[in-house]
Amino acid sequence: MRVALNTLGKKAIRAKSSAYIPEKESKMTTIHTNPGALVAQATLRNVTSQLDTVSKQVQTGFKVADAKDDASTFSVAQGLRADVKSLGAVQQGLNGAVGLAEVGLAGATAVSNLFEDIQAKLTQLADSSITATQRTTYNADLQALANQAKDLVSQASFNGTNVLDNTTAVNFIADVNGGTISVTGVNVFTSASVFAASVGALTDAQARQFLNSSSNTLDNFVTATNNALSGIAADLRAVESQNSFVSAISDATEKGLGALVDADLAKASSKLQALQAQQQLSTQAITIANQAPSVLLSLFG
Repeated sequence: MRVALNTLGKKAIRAKSSAYIPEKESKMTTIHTNPGALVAQATLRNVTSQLDTVSKQVQTGFKVADAKDDASTFSVAQGLRADVKSLGAVQQGLNGAVGLAEVGLAGATAVSNLFEDIQAKLTQLADSSITATQRTTYNADLQALANQAKDLVSQASFNGTNVLDNTTAVNFIADVNGGTISVTGVNVFTSASVFAASVGALTDAQARQFLNSSSNTLDNFVTATNNALSGIAADLRAVESQNSFVSAISDATEKGLGALVDADLAKASSKLQALQAQQQLSTQAITIANQAPSVLLSLFG
C-alpha cells in the first residue's frame, strides 16, 4: 500500500513539473515604434489642451467666452446681455424724465418763492399814504418781480421741452416691454404773462383788489404755480420709483450673467500654474522616451 502511494505521488510530481508555464512576453526593441514616447505625447496634448482653456479664462475673465466653450450657456448669456442693454436704454429714458421733472419743479419752486415779495409790494402799494415817488418805485419793483417770474417759467426748459408752458403729457419708455410713464405739464406761463401785463402803475385801490382776490390775475398765477408744484412733484416721485426698480432689475440680471460666464480667476490661476508644471514634466518625459532608441546603437558598437 505504501509503495502504491509513493508511486502515485511521483507521477503527480512529474505531471505538475511537466505542466506548461507561460513566460512573460518580452518587449521588442525597435526603432520604428516608441510606445513610451506615444504615451508621453498623448499626455502632453491633453495637458496643453487644458492649459489653453485655462489660459483663455485668465486672459478674458470668462469661463464661457464664446459658443465654442459652451454653446447653450453662451446662448443664454447673449440673451441676458441683450436684456441688460435694453434695461440700460430704459434707464436712459427715465433719467431724461427725471431731468425734465426736476427742471420744471425747480422753475415752479423759484416762482413760488417770489410770491412773498410780490405780495409785500402789493401791500406797500395798497397804502394810500405813500408819496408818488414811492408809488413809482414800488410799481417798478412789482413789475420787475412779475417779469422775473415770467422769465423763470420760460427758462424752465429741459432738452427743448418746458412743462410749465403747456399741459401736454410727455411720455418716456418705462420698461423693456414698451410701457411708458409720463410727466404732465402745467401751464403756468399764461397766468404769469397775464399777471405781468396787469401790473406796472397800480393805484392803492387796484393794489387792494389784488390782495383781496377781487382781481383774479394773481390768484390764477398762484393756483397754476401750486398745481405745477404738486403735479410735477408727483410725476417725479413716480419716475424715480420706476427708475430705481429698473436699476434693481438690471443689477440682478448682471449678477445672473456673471454667475453664468465669469471665471473664478483665483481658481484658474492656481490651475494654470499646476498645468504649466505638468506641461514641463510631460515635455521631459518625451525627451526621455525619445532617447530610448539611441540605446540600440550600443548593440552595434
